[in-house]
Amino acid sequence: MAKEKRYLQNAFTKIRRIHPDISAKERMAVTWFRSIVERAKIALSRETVFQTVITEAAQAGGLTSKMWLGKMYFFVYNPKHKMTLPYYDMFPLVLPVERYSDGFLGINFHYLAPKERAHLLDEIKIFVNDKTLSEKTRIMLTYDMLRGFTKFKRAKPCLKRYITMYMKTQFIPILPDEWGPAIFLPVENFKKMSKKAVWIESKNIYSSIRK
Repeated sequence: MAKEKRYLQNAFTKIRRIHPDISAKERMAVTWFRSIVERAKIALSRETVFQTVITEAAQAGGLTSKMWLGKMYFFVYNPKHKMTLPYYDMFPLVLPVERYSDGFLGINFHYLAPKERAHLLDEIKIFVNDKTLSEKTRIMLTYDMLRGFTKFKRAKPCLKRYITMYMKTQFIPILPDEWGPAIFLPVENFKKMSKKAVWIESKNIYSSIRK
């Protein structure tokens, strides 16, 4: 738990330093995400003595234990098989597409470079149930629709299985009108391989798919 706390604190420090050459989209994302990271830090303190803060955070509705397919979430994750995985992301940005009794299957956008994330999001947004992007909007995408990956090839390296008991925080929900800024946030936290190496490998995977 202490390690996840340190990671979120480091992420908060990192995004506070806005470099002069950061893009307009990234500036918007950084401003929005400061409050999200603070909410996550509160979530990680739920098992400490700060019961008053915990109660207020719960009343504010900043985090949730509920997960809806087709919505987007951040959470801190410590994989069951981290010792044997070639690499993994400790702070996924996931769109769940299939639910299981012990977890879910979802698209983690962090496995793509930011530009490719935008391409994938644009491709799958055709399945939104509400184009007004209200709080109830979901992307009605299923694993069966992805099967073969010929139409949504960028999704293949992003599709990951998550087990609930290895989540280190509750879900941090991303509202539909924040999906765009969220995918540009520089908060991916890959272990055992650099993010650029992961993105190269992901590109090799989806580039090999032929329609």
